[in-house]
Amino acid sequence: MGKVEHAKDSYTYYERKSDVDLYVLKHKDIDVAMLRMDSFTGMLDYVLEVYRPEELPLGCGPDGSGLEKWWRIRAIPDTRRGIQQALHSVGEETSQSLMLSAFGLSLTDHYWMQPIDRELYWKDINFYQNAFSDELGNLLSDSGKVDVDKHISKFSPCSSVNGEMKKKWVIKDGKRYLMKVNTNNYGQQSVNELIASRLHERLEWKNYVSYRVETVRIEGKEIPCSLNPLFTSLDKEFVSAYQLIRDFKIPNDTSEYEAVIRQGAAYGMEEEDVRTHLEYTILTDFILSNTDRHYNNFGFLYDSVSRKLCRMAPVFDTGNSLFYDQDIVPARGDILDIRVNSFCKREVNLLAYVKHPELVTLSKLKDFPEEAASLLLKYTDMSKERAESIGKTVERKIEYLSLFMQGTKIWKREQYW
Repeated sequence: MGKVEHAKDSYTYYERKSDVDLYVLKHKDIDVAMLRMDSFTGMLDYVLEVYRPEELPLGCGPDGSGLEKWWRIRAIPDTRRGIQQALHSVGEETSQSLMLSAFGLSLTDHYWMQPIDRELYWKDINFYQNAFSDELGNLLSDSGKVDVDKHISKFSPCSSVNGEMKKKWVIKDGKRYLMKVNTNNYGQQSVNELIASRLHERLEWKNYVSYRVETVRIEGKEIPCSLNPLFTSLDKEFVSAYQLIRDFKIPNDTSEYEAVIRQGAAYGMEEEDVRTHLEYTILTDFILSNTDRHYNNFGFLYDSVSRKLCRMAPVFDTGNSLFYDQDIVPARGDILDIRVNSFCKREVNLLAYVKHPELVTLSKLKDFPEEAASLLLKYTDMSKERAESIGKTVERKIEYLSLFMQGTKIWKREQYW
């Protein structure tokens, strides 16, 4: 990553809203397609012309079909808490218009929107090399002071971070980090990310995002937040599994799980590498009772020069785990009936896809349930009783996984305790 960190005239050079509705979708400095955008709502009206079909985002058709959905998913969801108040504060109609104010620039990939009345270049505006304001990130995450009566710079990658949790990009010592904040549920989701990192570290799995926990003061209270380093770069972009199968017609005899693997292989991956990564993810998600491994929460890294997927994206986003949103922590057999947002509706059924359970060495997890409980006690104000109950569920999940590794089909609902 380059060391250049600048923005002309304290970002104001890029603040002027374009008066035109015509934009060129750019991939770095390559003209990809001409689009008509609604400058008021920020929505993509239609694709006028595709110049370079091979440069379109993966999953889009050569005629630009799928671009509207791709653009919409980049934006902050309407369901994120506080987003409407934030939009009102900066004078934007929708999350998409907010994103368009920063030309759709992201720290996920290398695409952006250039208004036809502006001469702009990737090297001058991309957020991998250039600085960005903290103001919008503070507003969107409640994690810093913002004077809503003064001008708030919208030139920030924070407008193109999807997901329900409040989050922002920050620069620390020249490096980009994603900070996620949640004031509900003891702030447990942030701590869960650290617990997941410790799990991967113990298992000596190399391909994962390492999280750490810091605190921010919100309304006079110290709240845990997670920080993780950027895993894309000027050379590598993130492509979610959803992008690959969004408009892919899955054969009747093929599961969505196998479809993801096939599509990964079709775009350059080795099938076994995809399968190994997914199996490991299923096994570790099971230990942590992660309920939210949807298709935007895992994926691939894409080499924009070779135009191929080059490796699996590291395991990330495990915050919705360890019964963070449940008043009563399940016990015993209840933990085999967990509903998830993934390839299957029930968590335990995902294990049927695992052919290599030896990817996880359970002997390396001695005392891990106790470590998980101690981290929850250290960083949240939950009761000792609740933290220890969560630790017990981790212990029981490891026991169930041991049975699975011995050949027991634990998804068949037999009573094992």
